[in-house]
Amino acid sequence: MLVITIDTLRADRLGCYGFGLAHTPATDRLAEEGVRCTDVASSAPITLPAHCSIMTGLYPPAHGVRDNGNYALGPEAVTLAERLRGAGYHTGAFVSAGVLTRRYGLDQGFDTYDDDLWSEDDPPLFMIRERPAPRTADRVLAWLDAWKQGSRPPFFLWVHFFDPHQPYLLRSSDLAALAPTPYDAEIAEADRGVGRIVEWLRQEGVLDRTLVVLTADHGESLDEHGEPTHGVFIYDATIQVPLVWRLPAVFAANTTYRGPVRHVDIMPTVLGVLGLAGGDATQGTNLLAALQGRTAPPDLVQYSEARLAEEGFGMAPLFGVRHDGRKWIAAPRPELYDLRRDPRELANLYSADAAAARPLEEDLAAVSADSARRALTAPTRQIDRETEEMLRALGYLAPPEQRAEMAGRDPKDGMALYKQLQEARQLVQVDRLDQAQAVLGELIAAAPENVTARNLLAYVAVKRGDLDEAERQYGASLAQQPHQHRIHGALGTLAMRRGDLDEAARRFHRALELAPSDVDAMSNLGFIDAVRGDDAGAQAWYERAVAIDPIYPHVHRRLADLFYDRKDYTRALEYYRRVLAVLPEYFEVLIQAGNSARFMGDVPTATAYYEQAGRVRADSWIPPYNLACLRAMNGAPEAALALLGEAAERGLASRELLDQNDDLDTVRALAGWPALVERVQTAAARASTAEKGGS
Repeated sequence: MLVITIDTLRADRLGCYGFGLAHTPATDRLAEEGVRCTDVASSAPITLPAHCSIMTGLYPPAHGVRDNGNYALGPEAVTLAERLRGAGYHTGAFVSAGVLTRRYGLDQGFDTYDDDLWSEDDPPLFMIRERPAPRTADRVLAWLDAWKQGSRPPFFLWVHFFDPHQPYLLRSSDLAALAPTPYDAEIAEADRGVGRIVEWLRQEGVLDRTLVVLTADHGESLDEHGEPTHGVFIYDATIQVPLVWRLPAVFAANTTYRGPVRHVDIMPTVLGVLGLAGGDATQGTNLLAALQGRTAPPDLVQYSEARLAEEGFGMAPLFGVRHDGRKWIAAPRPELYDLRRDPRELANLYSADAAAARPLEEDLAAVSADSARRALTAPTRQIDRETEEMLRALGYLAPPEQRAEMAGRDPKDGMALYKQLQEARQLVQVDRLDQAQAVLGELIAAAPENVTARNLLAYVAVKRGDLDEAERQYGASLAQQPHQHRIHGALGTLAMRRGDLDEAARRFHRALELAPSDVDAMSNLGFIDAVRGDDAGAQAWYERAVAIDPIYPHVHRRLADLFYDRKDYTRALEYYRRVLAVLPEYFEVLIQAGNSARFMGDVPTATAYYEQAGRVRADSWIPPYNLACLRAMNGAPEAALALLGEAAERGLASRELLDQNDDLDTVRALAGWPALVERVQTAAARASTAEKGGS
C-alpha cells in the first residue's frame, strides 16, 4: 500500500487533468493505469489539518487539528497507519516539511517516521525547513531496499513531497527551462520523485500488487481572488485537488470518476479495498463500488474550512460546502457560487438568491453537528522559535493579541494587510531593509495596534545592528500586547548580546511563564547558568529542553559542551553524536567530538571525526592541527610535523599554538621545526598587517 501526497498541488496543473504544458509523466501514467477522480475537495487549504483528514477519515472539527503549528493530532485518534499495522503491515512514512514532524502527531502507527529535516540545507530567512523530492525519494528507496532484503511483509508507505510549496526553488535547470512557471517546475520535480518510487516497485514486480493512491493536501491560489498562495480562502483554486487510484486487480485502467470525493473518503475506501475493518468509524464513505462502476456515485457533501484568517490574524474563519454543483461559504459577507456556470467563482449569487443557499447552510450544519459528536481532543504543541518564525513568515501564525485586533473582519477585506506584511517579509529576505522599513511604517501608521508589523520592524533593526532601536520597537510591542512570549525571548537574546545576564534571565523566565514549553528559553537559561558557573543548573535546563524536543540539535550541543567543560568526555561525546546524527556536517561539533574521543584515548574515533571535519571545511587549519596533536601523542612526530605544515598552508598563524602545546613536545625536537615556526610567524605578520590596514 502506497500513499503519495504532493503538497500544494492544483489538480489543473497536471497533464492527466488537461494541462498541456505539464511535465508530469509519472503521475499521468498512474492515471492511465487506474482511476482518475475529477471532483475532489480538500478538507482544508493548509498542510497539517488536510493530512490529518486523509489519515483519519475525519474532518478538522472532529480530529481537532484546525491549523498548522499550534495543534497536534491527539493519541485517541485512530490513523490509517494504526489500522494497517494492526493488520500486520510494516509501516513507514517520509515527510518533507517541518509542519508534519512527529511533534504534530501523525507518526501514530508508523514503525518508521522519517522527519529528519535538521540534516537538510538551512532554509532561507523566515522559510520552512524542508527536504527536496530527490532526497526524500533516496530515503524511501533505501527503506524499500531494506524491506526487499527482509521477510517482505505487506507494507504501508506514506510519502510526502513538499516541492510545489512557495517559495518555488528551481533546483533542476532542465525543468526550469521546460516548465511554464517556477510553480510548474516544482510540480515536475515532485513528479520525478513519484516516478522513481513507482518504477522501483514496477522493476521489482510488486507494483501491480500494491494499492497506489496519489493526492494533494490542497492547491495553490496563484493570486486568484487576490490570494498569493493558500490558506486564507476556500475557493476551488486551493480546495480542488487530484486523486488517482491504481491497483489493476481492483480498478480498471484509464477510468475517470466524476462523482464527488472528499479527503475523508480515502481512509474508508483504502480499508475497503484491502478488506479491513474500520471504515465505519470515519466520516467518509467507502467508494470502492462506485470507483469500480458497480454503483452510481453517491451524493456527497464536500466540507472545507479555513481557520488561518482566524488563527493567524484574528479575522473571521471560513466554513463551506460544495454540493450538487454549488458552493456556499459562511463568512461575514456570505458567498454562493454556481460552480457549473462559474467554475472560477467570480459571481457571488448570495445577495440575488439567498434562498438558494439555505439547503447548503443545512448541509454545513449537518457536517458541523456530526463533527461535534465525534470530536477528539487535539493537544496544542509548543513550537520552537525557528518553526514559529517560519509559520509567521508564511502567514500561518500570528500572536493572539493581533487576532483580537482584527476579530470578525471578513478575510476578503483583510487580504490587503496580509499581502502588505508578506511584502515586507520578502523585502527583509533579500536585505532590502530600507524598503521593508518604509512598507512597515505605512502599515503601522494605518494600524498602529498591529504588533506583528512592529515586531518585524524590530527585526529589521536587529539586522542593522541597531540594538537600541530593536529594544524600543519590541518594548512598544509589549506595551501594546504584553503576553508575547517570543518577544520576551527576543529581548532576552538582545540582553545576552549586551552582556546583561540578569536582564536576559528575567526575560527568558517571563517567556517560560507565558509558554511553559519554550525550548529556546530553556536552552538560553541553561547557557546563562553555565556562564555563571552553575553547571548543575545548566544541565537541568538542557535536559528539560531535550525531554520536550529530543531532536532539537542545538540543545544537545550546549549540553555536550557543558560535559566537555567538566572533562566528562564520555557523556560529551554521547551528546555530540546526537547532534551529528541530524547535522552530520556541523564543523565545530565534529572538532569537539574528535577532541572528546582524543581525551578518552580513542584514537581511531578521534581521527575519523577530525578527517570528516577536514572534508567539511577543506580551507580550515583546525582539523590538520588537531590531527597533528593526535599523531604526536601517539608516537608519530614526523607525521605530526607534516600535518602542521598543512595547517600552516591553511592559515595557522599562532606561534602560541606551537610553543605552548605540550602534545607537540616530540615534534619540537625535529629538524624541520624551525622552518615550520618561521612559516607560521610569517603568516602571523601578514595577518597583523592586513588587520591594521583594514582598520
